[in-house]
Amino acid sequence: MKTSIKNLFVVALGLVTISTSAFANESVADNVKANVKSTSAAKNVTVLSEVKNINKIVASGNVEVFVVQAPTESVKVYDSYYSKNALVQQKDGVLRISSFEKEPLAVTVYVRNISSIEATDNASVKTFGRVNFLSLDVLLKDKATADINAKTVSLYTSINDQASLKLSGATEEHYALLGTSAKMTTGGFIASTSDVKSIAPKYIAQAKVVVPTLESLAIADELAK
Repeated sequence: MKTSIKNLFVVALGLVTISTSAFANESVADNVKANVKSTSAAKNVTVLSEVKNINKIVASGNVEVFVVQAPTESVKVYDSYYSKNALVQQKDGVLRISSFEKEPLAVTVYVRNISSIEATDNASVKTFGRVNFLSLDVLLKDKATADINAKTVSLYTSINDQASLKLSGATEEHYALLGTSAKMTTGGFIASTSDVKSIAPKYIAQAKVVVPTLESLAIADELAK
């Protein structure tokens, strides 16, 4: 039964991608430009059209990533990132986006189908409209944030440290790991089955400091003879 559901989902995924992408590009461009704080950054747009088969997005540092589902993959960087301390690079299906500038680097990523999103440091990831993926992993650390509106068959989320995740959409199966200081909002999210577990804080055992005494020093001298 699950196999037939997945097959139907794949067909629906293709139809949704084609039908929504016709107006997505212009809407996303307007939306990103409206949110980019720097006027010069909004004007300087670098388009990377050679990216292909993006399967995973890894965002780190001070970046704002907008994820859009479209039939043609590409990346738009809203600044002259190559002249700054920033990186936008794809290798083996993994798209890495990082910047450690004071102002956030805004990037729009057009994907067909991805299976993983990772964000660390102060990175922010947001889907534009609802995306449709067969399965999706969302992993957040540090103070990263994500706003994901997705329809999937399976969804795995791991939110650590002071990261926060806002979920909307629907899935058949949702498995989540949530840190003690992390946040997850699921007000607009529906899951047929859900399993949420807390991540216990890690305590590092410290060695007990032993203060030497005259007796212990005398014993040490005897053993040294």
